Amino acid sequence: MKNIGDLKLIDVTLRDGGYRNNFGFCMDYILEHARLIQSSGVEYIEIAYRNGSIVHYENMGVTAYGSNEYIKTLKYELPDMNLVVIAHAVNITDADIYEMAEHGVAMLRFCLSTNNVQETLRLICLAKQCGMQTSINIVRISSIDLPTLASLVSAINNYRDVIDVIYFADSNGNLTPDSVRNIAKEIRCGTSIELGFHAHDNIGLAMSNSIAAVEHGASFIDASLLGMGKGIGNLKLEKLVAYLIMIGSDKYSIVPLLQMARKLRSYSGFSEDLDEYGADILCGLFNFPFTERTKAEVILKCSAD
Repeated sequence: MKNIGDLKLIDVTLRDGGYRNNFGFCMDYILEHARLIQSSGVEYIEIAYRNGSIVHYENMGVTAYGSNEYIKTLKYELPDMNLVVIAHAVNITDADIYEMAEHGVAMLRFCLSTNNVQETLRLICLAKQCGMQTSINIVRISSIDLPTLASLVSAINNYRDVIDVIYFADSNGNLTPDSVRNIAKEIRCGTSIELGFHAHDNIGLAMSNSIAAVEHGASFIDASLLGMGKGIGNLKLEKLVAYLIMIGSDKYSIVPLLQMARKLRSYSGFSEDLDEYGADILCGLFNFPFTERTKAEVILKCSAD
């Protein structure tokens, strides 16, 4: 893997993993999780959405909202940890950005689609003015053709002085290493902003896709313990770190991650629902977003009948 020494990891368990338990992590678990993630050498921990996902669910827990008190508690307990929050522009205000910066968020990430570009870029300028690192996360990248992506990257590049990372997210779990390479090349042609990649594992390619992303310029990679995340889940953090150690990295320790993975499995009752598992694989195969999982469920039901 090229540029292994420059690689930075973001643990997304508490946020993306929240789709598996309605974001209902208790604070005791969150604090233990964050401490062990920090002791493993993982550079960043994504602790929450701010004011919810783009899709509202009933009775969501603390990692869906990223309240000021929640951020302050984590910053007090882990003053040296890089805390990350992710947000949709439609869900937050200027006041949210001022408050997150004040209470210790190190990096603010914005989910970007083709219909919310200008407001997202306005808010990211404010976040940078407030002293936070900033990231643009292009979601559902497999549903964006390369000419549209080139136009989007061109617009983003006009704000390169206030954007630290541009992520592309395989939200539908549909990419292959070849498509990752093509997307990474397209983005690199349009900007020198650092590149990041967020994988989902619908068809079992999260690891190989992430390796391909790094080989073609990505220096930020997302992963979660046990792969816990929306739908079928993400790249497994513990497996990624094991691989990095195997190929020569001395930045990370695997033991704290394995300890926390065991605790997470026990804490969450984490197990695969076989019906959802099959539907999620079909979502990746047919490029359905998670919100349209019912299409895959219909295919499964018709096949069974």
